Amino acid sequence: MPSKMPKFTLRINQESLEKLRFIADNNFRTVNKELEMLIKTHISTYEKEHGPIKVEVL
Repeated sequence: MPSKMPKFTLRINQESLEKLRFIADNNFRTVNKELEMLIKTHISTYEKEHGPIKVEVL
C-alpha cells in the first residue's frame, strides 16, 4: 500500500550523504528514518525552548 505521507526532495553533498548512511546503518535505520528522527528531535528541542509550533495540517 503506497504511503500517503508527503514526499520531499533533498539535495545534499555526497560526503554528507555517505556519513548519514554510516550513522543510519549504525542505528539500524534507513537514511529516510534517520532523517525523520533527526527532524523530530530538532523540532522537539526547538519547541522546548520556544514553545509549541502551531501548524495547520492539510
